[in-house]
Amino acid sequence: MDHTGPDHSRRAAVRIIGQRTAALALGTSWLGSIAQSRRLLVRGGRVVNADGIRGADVLIDGERIVQVAASISVPSAVEVIDARGKLVIPGGIDPHTHLQPAFVDDLTSGSRAALAGGITTLGTFSAPRREETPEAALDRMTALIHQQAIADFILHTNAGTPRAEFIPALATLVARGQPSIKVFMVGADFGTHIGAFVQVLEAARDAGVVTLVHCEDGALLAAAVRRLTSQGRTSLANYGESRPVIAEVAATQQATALCESTRAPMHVVHLSSARALDACRAAKRAGLPFTVETRPLYIHLTDEAMRGPDAPLFVGQPPLRTREDAEAIWSGLLDGSIDFLATDHAPWTRTQKLDPELTITRLRPGVSNLQQMLPMYYSEGVRTRRMSVERFVATTSTNAAKRFGLYPRKGVIAEGSDADVVIWDPERRDVVRAADDHSNSDYSVYEGRDVTGWPEVTIRRGEVVARGTNVTGTPGSGRLVSRSRA
Repeated sequence: MDHTGPDHSRRAAVRIIGQRTAALALGTSWLGSIAQSRRLLVRGGRVVNADGIRGADVLIDGERIVQVAASISVPSAVEVIDARGKLVIPGGIDPHTHLQPAFVDDLTSGSRAALAGGITTLGTFSAPRREETPEAALDRMTALIHQQAIADFILHTNAGTPRAEFIPALATLVARGQPSIKVFMVGADFGTHIGAFVQVLEAARDAGVVTLVHCEDGALLAAAVRRLTSQGRTSLANYGESRPVIAEVAATQQATALCESTRAPMHVVHLSSARALDACRAAKRAGLPFTVETRPLYIHLTDEAMRGPDAPLFVGQPPLRTREDAEAIWSGLLDGSIDFLATDHAPWTRTQKLDPELTITRLRPGVSNLQQMLPMYYSEGVRTRRMSVERFVATTSTNAAKRFGLYPRKGVIAEGSDADVVIWDPERRDVVRAADDHSNSDYSVYEGRDVTGWPEVTIRRGEVVARGTNVTGTPGSGRLVSRSRA
């Protein structure tokens, strides 16, 4: 495992500075010189895209794929990676992570966990601080990516509870190549802002910005909390009741209605229940510009986990649902009603999650699952539930690339695309262990799970950045990727 302690960080920093200094002394671009020196041939694998599978070699020159063919003669000065018996898939794209304080992962540890799990591109949030403009927040996060990132990144600007004053910032986000915002429906007073939300959606539609929506009705959440508080039931043992399914259903129905009214591109995050999925299916049947994601928690766990003494470890927003809900979410992933999987990676330590002072209104929601998302999904989805490998690729890479303006630069193994390539061993069997996880979280809600199917080699823009869980990519080599309008 590649440790992330102070000594390691200092050694990495010295190595990076030395490389940059050497490159500058030669009068060359540090990143450019490294990219130009890389030539890789991935030989003999089964190349899997969302639209099909074929046996093929993949030739990489610099940062791009330059040829995909049944048999490619070995060019001079090329490293050959033997992929016989393996799948060759596009690097995973997880567009929904939280890698900022107070969570325990930053862009470096989050990158390492992602790359060890076969994910090469991450989305996280640019959240304006008090008195900070959206543009200034984007500048701050861009600088952090240049310093810390190993994976590539996209940024969604947090619009919070929508206000008309936010509208002028949309043009800047488009010009900066980051045309997406996130809106939260969870505030108790959200209903008083519906008029402003409609204006924001209309402006986003016209600007080519996609709006991510957290769908839980704030008034219904507040009512549930009032009832529980009056009964003296405020511990996290009652957390599920504090965020009832009906709150998600009502907000999702409202979101679909607003999408139908405005025709604004809309994306629902972390869908958790069968009834909310029904509302999404109706929106899709109506042909709305509407996409849906779910997260690993809702397919691998149920509310049964919330009945034990370690219940706080499993707290997420929305909460874990019933076994019937989990089966419905799986059906949505299989039949196309849910477009892709995203972690909503929000890591804490075990001590932080088990803090006895936490309640239904004071909590630390979220878990670490970046490194395990693809292996666990492949193991249960492809091997157990007979999901096609093409659908696996669609729901872990291609569909997210299309939704967020990255396709065909990313999300596909094709000539001219970024060389984000994962050599996947479909037969490798191992168990999930928090000790192997690059996340700074020190526990896993999936500890001990037996999983078959793991990444063997991860290539990000033509550079081998991980072999198994050994991550060799350096902080600062990741990039903020410019995207097209929605």
